[in-house]
Amino acid sequence: AITVRGEGTATTSLQQGLAKAWITADQSDNSTSDSFNVTSFADNATGQITLTLSNNMGNTGYAVTNCTPVSNASGLDGSGDSKTPTTGPIMQARDHSGSDFDPNCHHVVLNGDLA
Repeated sequence: AITVRGEGTATTSLQQGLAKAWITADQSDNSTSDSFNVTSFADNATGQITLTLSNNMGNTGYAVTNCTPVSNASGLDGSGDSKTPTTGPIMQARDHSGSDFDPNCHHVVLNGDLA
């Protein structure tokens, strides 16, 4: 266990503060530009992918952050996580009108405890 002191007097656990998995996945051609602790992703349907983790999460209470650039609208639209199994989340990309689409980049980061 490593505890790190911040700029002030607060400390944090280094293990707790690290991302446990991340990926930049291109659903338009089913490729991955880079990832960590993700072995693959499955293209389930329009806008929907399932991540497969190298090392599973310790429980279903982990945090998922996902950002998908939307080309047909100004700004970004976050993609919703439909469920969080310990083996990897299912992500869904929707544009501002609520329509599913295959993005050229799902940026996904998982934080929490590993199994």
